[in-house]
Amino acid sequence: MGAMGGGGDAKVKRRKLLLVAAALGLLAAILTYTYIRTLETSDTQTVKEVGVLVAANDIPAGATVGANMVRLAQVHVGSVHPEAAISTAEVVGRITKAPIFQGEQILRSRLLPAGVTPSLTFAIPSDKRAISVAVNEVVGVAGFIKPGDRVDVLATIEGSSGDDQVTSTVLQDVEVLAIAQDMEEEVDKKPRVTTTVTLAVTLDEAQRVTLAEETGTLRLALRPVSAANREWVNPTTGSELAQVGAPPRAPQRSAQPVAAVWSPPKPPASPKPPQDYEVEIIRGTDRELVSVKPN
Repeated sequence: MGAMGGGGDAKVKRRKLLLVAAALGLLAAILTYTYIRTLETSDTQTVKEVGVLVAANDIPAGATVGANMVRLAQVHVGSVHPEAAISTAEVVGRITKAPIFQGEQILRSRLLPAGVTPSLTFAIPSDKRAISVAVNEVVGVAGFIKPGDRVDVLATIEGSSGDDQVTSTVLQDVEVLAIAQDMEEEVDKKPRVTTTVTLAVTLDEAQRVTLAEETGTLRLALRPVSAANREWVNPTTGSELAQVGAPPRAPQRSAQPVAAVWSPPKPPASPKPPQDYEVEIIRGTDRELVSVKPN
């Protein structure tokens, strides 16, 4: 009877161990499943993307945004700019304040409000100033200067002596921002004579142009598209201009001593024979010439 009781206790212990092992296995499976689901949820949150509008091509400043200029792109939620537009209705028809490059997000803050046209402020480069100079048909190259062209600025002022005028190149390769109130060049537009030309210059250049205009007269020289270099020339004075076209002076030869040439001495001339002298002798009323040879 005791042997049979001992065998029953062993079976009970094995059953308990099996139950504990099964419970531990089930718990391990639950923990593993929970961990995997946590990782999947975390990965899903990490790769979450949203749609934003980006530039399909480079968009210049002052351009009206069209539907073909933008496209919808999926961007990581952490990379979306707070000002990024998400629908075409927000941007189509509005004008850009600054250039937008291909692939760049379209920011609402970089667009003018709907119905607002850009002013000259948006056309000025960040390191320049806009200054207007008075022009006429001659100064403004007969109206052929257009916005976007580049010009040289010449000034004619009185020289330091006060009795001569000097023309010098004040500025070179200056961008034309506007002609009168026009900031854009119209296609097939005929040349038009205006009274002002607005240039993009630095603050130092603005001072020079202002002084030159106040103390003398200005002239604009239109540069060709292919001209990329600057030329440095000396100022032209009135006295120099007066000499242009004058016949050249003959070079003055300096007086040089003539080299002495040796010549043999001439032989002494032979003495001439002495001439006879005539002596007049008077005897009373008679006169007589007598030749006398010298000793």
